Amino acid sequence: MTEEYSHVFHRIITLLVVIPGLFFLFAIAVEFYETSILFLILAGFFILYIAFLLPKLDYRINKSPIQYPEPEHEGLKGRQYRDIITFLAITVLTFVVMHLCVLLMHEFSHSFFAYAIGQKQDPFNIIYGNWIGAHWDENVDYSRLFSAGLGPTAAAIAFAGPLSNIVLFFVTAGFLFSKTVKKHRWIYHCIFWTLIITFVMIFEYVFTRSFIPHDDFGNINHGLLITPWPIFIVGTCLGLLGLYYILGKKIPEYYAIVTPHNRSNQYLTIGAVSFVIFLFYIGVSLLSYPEIPRWWCGLAGIVALFIVPFLASPSRRWVQIAIKKQSPDNQTKPD
Repeated sequence: MTEEYSHVFHRIITLLVVIPGLFFLFAIAVEFYETSILFLILAGFFILYIAFLLPKLDYRINKSPIQYPEPEHEGLKGRQYRDIITFLAITVLTFVVMHLCVLLMHEFSHSFFAYAIGQKQDPFNIIYGNWIGAHWDENVDYSRLFSAGLGPTAAAIAFAGPLSNIVLFFVTAGFLFSKTVKKHRWIYHCIFWTLIITFVMIFEYVFTRSFIPHDDFGNINHGLLITPWPIFIVGTCLGLLGLYYILGKKIPEYYAIVTPHNRSNQYLTIGAVSFVIFLFYIGVSLLSYPEIPRWWCGLAGIVALFIVPFLASPSRRWVQIAIKKQSPDNQTKPD
């Protein structure tokens, strides 16, 4: 009886996660439709690429079928599809929640620093945007600061937000090194996605917005009276190193800890990470055409959207070697 109640409780918890996760997935699709129908079509094609084209391509390259563990009480496809939908919903829900948390941290870092140095009366008075992360702002009057000759002060306030992301990136990376965190797969999952979000927020700013006259780096450039090129070049190089760290180290580790022996969810993971970094954040800069270099950066994001999942596919030999090194079978098994 206890096992029966436990099974029912587990199903209820799963539904409480899957339903809002699928709702947010639908809402993201609607947001893409309202932004650009072409981007919605592109997102749909990318889903087909991750779900069908890439696995088939990997099959031809490896010339060996992808094996899944045999279910005990139901058909393979039914069990497999249910697991994929559940994991997809969990991933979407995790992204939405962690994204809002990191976004709040970013905007409050601006606002509280402005309050601390006497340039704002209410640190909680920010502009709250929508749940997907659009139209948020720290609500600091930078124009007043520039007019008053307080350019360095404005630059310091503008830098407070990106600095909080940089600090959080290293904090989350440190947590992912923890053996305790690695023993708890869903804790690892949440911290991993926090790492992805805080990284892409700063990388996208540097890569696509260094040359625009507003936003964080525009205010830094204006306040310090410097050219955007140093921030763009140095920031992009550091961002590419961070991207290599995520794709080369953390993605295989995530496969081993959170989705061991589940190739479908591993494809879903690299697809979700690529979607967030290269389409949700960087790729949308393509809509700024003909603004240069921003739309070029967006185009680079679209290209990377399809190349990166191939390079970091769970079927790549180097990925398989990395998974084996991090496998829970070789360490203490996670919860």
